[in-house]
Formats: sequence, C-alpha cells, structure tokens
Amino acid sequence: MRPGIASGRCQFKELDKITVCQPKELSLSSGDRLQLKANAQSQDGRRLANGELVTVKEIYQDGRIALDDGRTLPKDYRQFVRGYAVTSYAAQGKTVDYVLFSDSAVKAATNEQQWYVTISRGRKGIKIFTADKIQLRQNITHSGNRTLALDMKPSAIQKLATIWGRDVAFVLNVQESQGVSSMRAAETVRNEELERQAEALRQAEAARQSQAVKPVETPIESIKPAEMVKPAVQKSETIRRRLEIKPAQNQQKSRGMKI
Repeated sequence: MRPGIASGRCQFKELDKITVCQPKELSLSSGDRLQLKANAQSQDGRRLANGELVTVKEIYQDGRIALDDGRTLPKDYRQFVRGYAVTSYAAQGKTVDYVLFSDSAVKAATNEQQWYVTISRGRKGIKIFTADKIQLRQNITHSGNRTLALDMKPSAIQKLATIWGRDVAFVLNVQESQGVSSMRAAETVRNEELERQAEALRQAEAARQSQAVKPVETPIESIKPAEMVKPAVQKSETIRRRLEIKPAQNQQKSRGMKI
C-alpha cells in the first residue's frame, strides 16, 4: 500500500490510490537496472513514471536511491523490480538496438498486437527464443481483442483438426506445406508458358530473316529470247520507212497534175 493511506476500510473512489505489492528482498548496487512500477515524484519533485527503466547510481544509508539521470527515489518508494527484462506491454514506446524475445508459447500471452510491439522495438535486429515455433506461428495470428460470442463458433481449421484427430497447429502446418507446393506448381507452369512464348518468338524471327535473305526469282515467261526481240525491232523500222516515203510519193503526184 502506498505511503499516506491507512490500512482498513476505504471508499471506492479512492481505489486508484491503492497499489498491491508483495514484499521481496532485493540486493542492489551501482549500475543495476530497475523498472519502476508506480507513478510518483522524486525527492526533487520530478516525475517518476510507471514502467520507466532507470539505472542505479548510488544507494544512501537512509534508503534513498540516486539514479544516473540525477533524480533520487525517496526512501519510502519501493515499487520497482529488476529492469533487465520487461513485458511487451511495458516495452511500448521504447526503442533499443537489439531485442531478445522469449516466447511463453501460451496463447493468452502471445497475440498479434503483442507480437507487433515486440518486433518493432529494435533498431538493428531481434532474436526470438521459443519452444514451439508452430504454436508461436498460430498464436500471433490471433487478435488480442476480447473474443465475442459470435467468434466462439468452431472454425473450419478446428473442425478439420477434430476430424484428423490432431491439434490446430498441425493443420496449419499442413496448410502451409500445401500452399508452398501450390506456389511451386504455379511457378513451374508460368516458366513453361514463358519458355513456349520465347520459342515462338525465336521461330518467328528465324522465318522473317529467311524471307529477307531469299533472292527474287523472275518468272520465265517475262524473259524473251533475242530471236523474239529482233523481228519486232525490224518490223517497227519498216513501218517508220513507209511513213517517211509516203509523203514524197504524194508530192510527185501533185507535181504531175500541175504539168
């Protein structure tokens, strides 16, 4: 119970001023990390926030604890625990370089919201420790929201697990394996289709190149032998001579008439 609140009866309106704690001996020394578990004020009046991580600088003889940030915990402030490992809920708003996540493999302790908070705390990396990764995969698919009455109806996966006589984690693992096999089969079909299209393009290109190189053949009927060309030339020359001679003959006839 917080200092300043007497034991015994209290009104319901004062319940927010009560903190239930379990006394426990804790050895402290300079450099230890602590997690504060109650809101209060330091000896100089600065705020102490619930869930805050602090580092011990010095412990005074009267019980006060000096922190490395300059604040001092009052001698009657004892709502704190070791601060080397915290829950995902307490880690909200905090950022570190590396995160070590220890999974409890309990469905109620691990869910989608808790998982997101955990994996987003580290700047550079995260290491996950779990006794059952299949169960962990199943737990993080569940929402952290409270279950409604309509959600109590057994799902298709649960029904399938009942029929097979196996747990839900086994069914999820089988579905994942089937999904991977389907993806591989689809990838094979897609690659084969791309290969067929490439082969068709190669054949079309080869046909186009062969038509471009093929020589132009002139039909035999369009080529006339020299014997066939020569008489035609001679005939045209004879007609031209007749045309040249005919006017002269007409002139002679006209001159005879004048005589």
